[in-house]
Amino acid sequence: MTTTSPATPLPVRSEADVVEAIEASRGTTGRMRWVWVLALGGIFFEAYSSAALGSALDALNRQLALTPLELSVVTSTSMLVALLLCPVAGRLSDRWGRLPMILLAKVLAVVSTVLAIAWPSFELLVVSRVLAGASWALDFAVVMAYIAEWLPRRHQGRLNRWQGMWYVATTSNLLLTVAVYSLGVGDDIWRWSLASAGVIAALLGVAQWFLLPESPRWLAARGRVREAARALRTVYVVDVEQPDADVPPARDVVQVTGMQGMAEMFGGRYRRRTLLASITFMMQGLEYYAIGWYLPIIALQLFGEGFVAATLGAVLFNVFGIIGGFGSTRVAAALRIRRSMQIGFAGVTVLIVLLGLFFHTLPTWAAIAIPAAFLLLHSAGPAPGGASLAALAYPSHLRALGSGVTNTAGSTGAAIGLFVFPLLLATVGPQGAILATAIAPAIGFVASTVLRWDPEREPAATVAGEGAPVTAGEPPLVH
Repeated sequence: MTTTSPATPLPVRSEADVVEAIEASRGTTGRMRWVWVLALGGIFFEAYSSAALGSALDALNRQLALTPLELSVVTSTSMLVALLLCPVAGRLSDRWGRLPMILLAKVLAVVSTVLAIAWPSFELLVVSRVLAGASWALDFAVVMAYIAEWLPRRHQGRLNRWQGMWYVATTSNLLLTVAVYSLGVGDDIWRWSLASAGVIAALLGVAQWFLLPESPRWLAARGRVREAARALRTVYVVDVEQPDADVPPARDVVQVTGMQGMAEMFGGRYRRRTLLASITFMMQGLEYYAIGWYLPIIALQLFGEGFVAATLGAVLFNVFGIIGGFGSTRVAAALRIRRSMQIGFAGVTVLIVLLGLFFHTLPTWAAIAIPAAFLLLHSAGPAPGGASLAALAYPSHLRALGSGVTNTAGSTGAAIGLFVFPLLLATVGPQGAILATAIAPAIGFVASTVLRWDPEREPAATVAGEGAPVTAGEPPLVH
């Protein structure tokens, strides 16, 4: 339900005024649809780009005759770069704006693609993956903060839509790869896959340049209230005053250093939020690899060892991620984001334990049902929750930095999973490895149970240094 716009125009003199105007809006214009489509398009691209290399990795390896070490470097470089750059990307966004970083990500992505397919060699592939990792860091660390700054409180759960978009992108790349492969391109399939990602980045970047306005909350926090008012009128049906001139920011947020921002995030009222978002996003990254490593085995066993059959089998499992990802919006609206994570982590823990205990004796229906249920629960709660919480946890001068730190935690979880799970397979076998991985969602369940903060009940401060009122009866931070 939306509220009624006031009879007199609302003033726009601060970030708090922008928030009030968004809450008081009578609806959105068609431009808000573009904000959703093009901002989530960044998530789509990054997921698609990640899948583009992996879906044709064998063909790339055969053409370039990479050594096992070189192949490992190529596949891991972008994630390692993203892990290091996510907090930097968030800090740059807090300083220079959301849109410049989003657009720069597309430029880096296009250059990365051209380098990889035009002059293929191990050295240029590594440079290409470095640029791809930088693009990932700039895009993913910033886009969630950007969308969050356009949302009224009643629609905050819609942030979880990004997870559905992730699985749509992965599935789209798999289907395109199968279609192009059927045309007889052979081992050149990896070029086509990466080239399609470059085309998407170029088209998306042009559309974002022309159709996305800068975040009005970011603008107002820096005293650029005239631009903030114009952005509000462009996107929302709301009557706001046109300020005669810009105003000094309530606090010189531009001069807040990265270390000061980190100290603020991990101290005082924001500590609980930072720990909740970071721990849960790391654990969802870790938990995925219990089933993520098992899915290719299931697909090969059930659908055959051919490229097309195994790829289409992976598509089948991804459908459940799409359903859970887009369904997570309604789940979060009904339960709140933290509670949806809590329930999802609990369900995933049970599923992983069952898979580990009965790994060698599962009937065919259970071999399909358990991974499908895992992806459904994972994408509906734990997977999107941490990133959504981080985007809602902080005032404008910390929001992108907070998203960057949380995404670093998620990337760390993914990197640990990629490194540790194969070692566990080699030492304790599949049953022991899968059972050990159940520790991750169990930790996520504990964190989402004891670190109690709900953005639906206690929103972030709207001005630098301001603290939103604490909900009555809120429990103290659990150490």
